[in-house]
Amino acid sequence: MNIGILCSTLAIGQTPAIPPLPVIPAAPAPIVRTMPAMPAAPVYAVPTMKVQAPAPMPAPITPATPAPVAAPVNEAPAAAEEAAPEADKFFLQKLLEGTSGGKQLADNGWKIYGWTQGSYNASTVRNNNNSPVPFIQRANAFSMNQNWLHIEKTIDTEKKEIQLGGVFDGFYGSDYALTLSRPLFTGQLNGLSWQNPNGYDIFQMYADVYLPNLGASGTTLRVGKFATFLEYEVVQGISNPFISRSYLFQFNPFTHTGALAITPIGDDWTIQNGAVLGADNWIDRYTNSFTYIGQLKWAPKEGNTSVAFGTMIGSAQFNQQENFNNYDVFNLQVTHKITDKLTYVFDGSYSFMQNVPNVSGGNANWYGMVNYLFYQVNDKLASNFRVDLFNDTQGIRTGYNGLYTAVTYGLTYKPMPWLSIMPEVRYDYNAGNGVAVADGTTQGPWDGKKDLFTAAVGFIVRW
Repeated sequence: MNIGILCSTLAIGQTPAIPPLPVIPAAPAPIVRTMPAMPAAPVYAVPTMKVQAPAPMPAPITPATPAPVAAPVNEAPAAAEEAAPEADKFFLQKLLEGTSGGKQLADNGWKIYGWTQGSYNASTVRNNNNSPVPFIQRANAFSMNQNWLHIEKTIDTEKKEIQLGGVFDGFYGSDYALTLSRPLFTGQLNGLSWQNPNGYDIFQMYADVYLPNLGASGTTLRVGKFATFLEYEVVQGISNPFISRSYLFQFNPFTHTGALAITPIGDDWTIQNGAVLGADNWIDRYTNSFTYIGQLKWAPKEGNTSVAFGTMIGSAQFNQQENFNNYDVFNLQVTHKITDKLTYVFDGSYSFMQNVPNVSGGNANWYGMVNYLFYQVNDKLASNFRVDLFNDTQGIRTGYNGLYTAVTYGLTYKPMPWLSIMPEVRYDYNAGNGVAVADGTTQGPWDGKKDLFTAAVGFIVRW
């Protein structure tokens, strides 16, 4: 009966494929993740949409989310929560547990909760477009980022028996334009426009099967659409320490569709192996591409350091006919707890793709690293610092080549368990050659300039 309830909830149809997007002349090659263009903005590509961008630019949009018990995927940011702790059940969960049906679901391992996230940012640009800065691309404006519903059937690996679990994550808000997987609901985009500032997406929808006898500690088999373990940051607002995101996170996968096996090896190691249809690709016979994903993670239970190496390996060939990106990724994440209050995180990736039009030799690559410092002042206040270095070598991701440097400082203040207030300041600089314009000069990404300053404040209300 419980599975029937979940299936009814997930019975949502798929919209038609997105129409071709307009050409963005400024960028020399394809762009994977494009953010919606804004009126009066200069012609440059805006990364983030997992929808394919226009010819001649491919479009790809990463990451991670609360995982069911005993099926660890990737570590949530140190300054964030992965799931609602038992002590912090919020309005919807309490409301449901007050009914006979809701209590039965809770007793059988079901969790249902959600949150609303909104933000406002002030920027030095005059054209209302912060792109390609991820997740705060609407400049000098308020955005209702996420109204998110999370439904989860947990698995308890202490019980050495076959168990079924799963997760559904759906939301409505402005972030939809950055997270869509082709061709699921991409018809909302109307090409690449600002006509629909808010929309909906099913970010995750998968089933888990726990097999206790497959491996010494059992194996969790996951099938469906799930968040990647590549990169440290995540899409879910409650699990990310900043309102904006790093370039490295933005221009690598967000989700995969396929199958994944998660196997603990002893107490300290976990290995994941999967076969998927590529990056940010739902089920599309024109763009499906067999791809391997895997991760090896070392995380001693009694230690202060964890290390994870992950990869995505497929054809690495840009699909020119469908204008779709198939690329390979190699990712390293290191987390070190310096003191009880201070944590350092390193996240680095190298990605490449071949057969790219308008690029010398047809080979494009992008790479970078992000350094984080998180300081937990007390149980209500956290201090978060991030330095993001991202090299868009040929400019196919952002529309402007060269090294991007972004420095962000933010706070997370929780006056109440259900409310988070998140101010941040951010400075971005692009050291590339710029894009040539008619008068023979070059222009940078932001109002023709090479740097950008933003100040933002966001809130999250959990329910």
